[in-house]
Amino acid sequence: MKKLLLAAALLPAACGFHLKGTQTYDRLPYQTWHIEGAELQRPLENALRRSDGTPASAAAAQAVLKVENVETQKDVLTITRAALVSEYRLALKAQAQVYRNGKAEGTPIVVEVRRTLEYADSEVLGKQEEETMIRNEMAEDAAQQIVRRLSFLPH
Repeated sequence: MKKLLLAAALLPAACGFHLKGTQTYDRLPYQTWHIEGAELQRPLENALRRSDGTPASAAAAQAVLKVENVETQKDVLTITRAALVSEYRLALKAQAQVYRNGKAEGTPIVVEVRRTLEYADSEVLGKQEEETMIRNEMAEDAAQQIVRRLSFLPH
């Protein structure tokens, strides 16, 4: 019985399973970063800290991570038989570029995050708050994806 429990506990780890937000990223090519993140500023700083990077001023940083474009969309995903919206698709697309000594390094980093928002006219106020929460989660996810890709830059 003990062996069965041990096997059940180790199985998720054996397949590479990690809880969201708990894994560290591969080593970053630089330790100090100046972030020009626009609306992704705070999520990028948090993701950078989790990966052992340090946000810094432009003068003290080894590299600059500049978010050059952020696009958000809200599209109707499904409609009921009564021609009412029942789901929206929320999308966030961000493009970032790393600069070192004023020169672009590597290719632009492009990430895209999509989520589904169930909708009902009877719950308008609650759905607005839910949409805000989902958009914040999408920004966190996009920032994590960007920082994860930084480890693949040549150093």
